[in-house]
Amino acid sequence: MRPETRPAMRQSVAARPLHSSSELPMRRRFRKLMMAAAFGAATLFSMPAHAADTLRLGIMPFVPYSASLLARQHGWVEEELKRAGHGDVKVIWTQFAGGPPINEAIASGNLDIAALGDTAALIGHASGIDDRIVGLSYKGEETLALMVRSDAPFQSVAELKGKKVATLRGGNVHELLALILAESGLKLSDVQFLNLSLQDMGTALIKNDIDAALVWDPVFTLLEAEGQARILRDGKGLKSNLIPIVASASVIKQNPEYVRAYLRAIARGADTLKNHPQEVAAILAPIFGLTPAQTLTAFSRSIWAPSLDAQALAELRRSVEFLFGNRLIRKPLDLDKFVDPGEAATTGMTPPLGLTGYLAPVDNPVNPNLAGAPDA
Repeated sequence: MRPETRPAMRQSVAARPLHSSSELPMRRRFRKLMMAAAFGAATLFSMPAHAADTLRLGIMPFVPYSASLLARQHGWVEEELKRAGHGDVKVIWTQFAGGPPINEAIASGNLDIAALGDTAALIGHASGIDDRIVGLSYKGEETLALMVRSDAPFQSVAELKGKKVATLRGGNVHELLALILAESGLKLSDVQFLNLSLQDMGTALIKNDIDAALVWDPVFTLLEAEGQARILRDGKGLKSNLIPIVASASVIKQNPEYVRAYLRAIARGADTLKNHPQEVAAILAPIFGLTPAQTLTAFSRSIWAPSLDAQALAELRRSVEFLFGNRLIRKPLDLDKFVDPGEAATTGMTPPLGLTGYLAPVDNPVNPNLAGAPDA
């Protein structure tokens, strides 16, 4: 892919030092997102006690959450609640910067439903959070990639033995790195593993402070589009980058129609992404810190609202084994109870919330007006 001409504020990451006062554009974007998330969390935890006519939803401003960003923008959760006879329910969206603070919010009883990475979801439930997986919002096995500098000598993963390789410890990328290395006959102990944040990985790779990094968007797409790094191995055939949707056990039991309304709204977002990718890319690109063309590239690697099928369940089980084997969770997690909690007896759902896929298609879906952008 040829590098794109970009505005001055988006100058090449290679042009800036690792720890200069003038930080990388991607670092500034992440800093703003973290500040926004911190503000949102502060607002969240100062909320009054949860009322029965309130639905509290979590959201993150990243590509895998595009369907929920559209649902928020267009008020589709409110529309679906109204269609189900719950038009008086107030929907509150709170933005987060990652899965751990979402887990904290659900654990403290301040959040009802959210999508988050599979590893964060599994760790949260294993730690005692009373929530359940009610579906998947996203998967994209080619959206995670082990990258090296464009001018690096490495042509195979095996050549990284003894080299400095970075990713985020405890994230789904941690497991993928282990799988990629194992495919080439290596173990994590065969490389110099560094635990770095996404923005620091991108900077360190371009500065040649590390030899390889397992990254994700927006850094993945930025580095590739600017020609500064190339893919050594992505997650294809190894790990799908699943994004489960989790709901608190209390909202599932007390207000299952609220969960159904949310899932229908996400399905509408997924349908819009599939049928109007260019329009959506133009709307969401500023939120991701990408150009519309780069956002389309990210979209092309993505699958929206996939079924929670046998393959996905098998992958989640393997992730549980990885987390337990690497002491990232303290005890084995019963995935069957996490995914299919047997709530049908109390809620009348068969199967619970339609876990083999999304609920019945929306009748006469609204043709969305794609003008405007969601709030960041």
